[in-house]
Parts: sequence; C-alpha cells; structure tokens
Amino acid sequence: MKQLIKEPLIHFFLLGALLFVLYSQVNKSDTEQDIVVDNADVEHMAELWRMQWQRPPTSEELQGLIDKYVNQEVLYREALRMNLDHNDEIVKRRLAQKMEFLGQDLSGLVAPASEDNLKAYFEEHKKDFATPYRYNLYQILFTADNHVNPYDKAKAVLKEYNSLDTQGMREKGDPFLLDYALQDTDAFYLNREFGEQFSQQLETLPTGEWAGPIVSGYGVHLVFIESRTPPSIPNFADVKDKVQRDYEYQMEQESQAAILKALRDNYKVRITADNLEKATIDELAQNQQP
Repeated sequence: MKQLIKEPLIHFFLLGALLFVLYSQVNKSDTEQDIVVDNADVEHMAELWRMQWQRPPTSEELQGLIDKYVNQEVLYREALRMNLDHNDEIVKRRLAQKMEFLGQDLSGLVAPASEDNLKAYFEEHKKDFATPYRYNLYQILFTADNHVNPYDKAKAVLKEYNSLDTQGMREKGDPFLLDYALQDTDAFYLNREFGEQFSQQLETLPTGEWAGPIVSGYGVHLVFIESRTPPSIPNFADVKDKVQRDYEYQMEQESQAAILKALRDNYKVRITADNLEKATIDELAQNQQP
C-alpha cells in the first residue's frame, strides 16, 4: 500500500481530483458583476492586518480594508475585461508561481509527513543521512608559486622524509594560512576549506604514516592521517527533523511534476520557430511527446 501511494500515477489521479475540487470551490457561481465579500475574505483581511500591525483592525480600519478590497476587485475585473493580463510576463510568472504553491499544498494532503511515511522514507534513503567521515590529520602544502612542479616536489619530500613524525615534517612544506593540524574535523569542513577532491582522496589513504601527494584548490599536499572514522547510519530519531525536510521537499517536487503533467496533457504544443538549431527543435519535439 505504501509503495502504491508513492507511485506517480496514483499521485496524478489524487492530485487531479483535488485540483478539480479546489477549482470548483475557488470559482464560485457569482456573475461577473457580483463582488461578494464573505466571512473568509474578512477573516483573511483581518489576519493580514494583525500580522502587519500586531493587533486586530478597528471597525473603521476593517471598513477601509473592505473598501480597498472592493476597489481592487473592480480594477482587476476591468483589467481582465480589457485583456491587460495578456502577454504580461509578471502576471504570467505570478500565476505560474501560485500554481506551484498549490502543488506544494496538495502534497501535504496526498502524502503527509506522518510518522510512518517518514520512517519509510528514512529506510529507503538511509545513505543520504549517513554521518560524514571524521579525521584527525596533519597536512603540508606545496604550491606552484614556490615550485616549478609542486607534485614532483611533494613526491620527493615524501620519499626522503616519510619516516619523520608529525612535528618533524611540519617545516618541509610551504607557508599556509590553514591549520597544519586538523583535529576532530569532518568531511563537510574539509570540502568547504580544501575542496571535495581533497576530501575524497583522504578516504582511501593509509593511516599512521605520511601519504600522498593529493591535490586541493591550493596546491599539492602530503597528509598524515592519525585516525579516520568512517560514516555510520544514525538512528531515525536523531535525524527526524532532517528526514521530514527532505521528505516534504521530495513530495512537493513530485506533486508539482504530477500536476504539471496532468495540465500539460490538455495542451498540444507546436514549435513553429524556424530560427533554432535542428538538434534543439528535435529535443523540444521529443519533450512534447506524452
């Protein structure tokens, strides 16, 4: 049953049905000349006022809000009657954005972040929540500013001084602004400070000895890995908040995609532009196929 709920086709039918219901509710049967201000409208105006001024509106202020709403509705309808919304990029972008928000709201109804759904999502994506590698290490740097070939220089230093301890090797490298000793640091920090390439190379180097050379954005390094703790899978309870954020984001993306597909299926798109490269036209045509 859980697997069925995650199927895009099931989302399609559920979201399509919900979209239809919401559409019928939003588009009331009023005539074009009727402007109805109901309880929901008044509560919405009062709530917006409270959010801005940190107090409820007075009777006079509420009357002013209603007058402003009616004026805006009149101008809006007249603008639509005059087709002023046509080919307006800002209007198009804003309406498309509202449809995307609608998809996000629907995802919470179709696939809520319940305890069972979150646990199922965690089981399916455990690797995404693994802790990063942790290290105690030392590093020295060789740069192109100081050496014709810093890689060969690092190899030569390693060959000649690989038996030195961590303090003895410290002066063999170039001056460097980052720390020589990196204690209890993790791969996130190393990715940020040295680059992902540097961090990934550490995963397979031997421990307890000087090793390398490995490359970072600064140059070429020799490293002494004192200890390396591999990733582990945390308990669900320890990462529940992150699981929920990731789950809700994925459900929103899937819901938006399902709604967009359902809506696009009602249109026939023809690319008549002849000032595009053939490969681009072919790719666009391929994307229009159901």
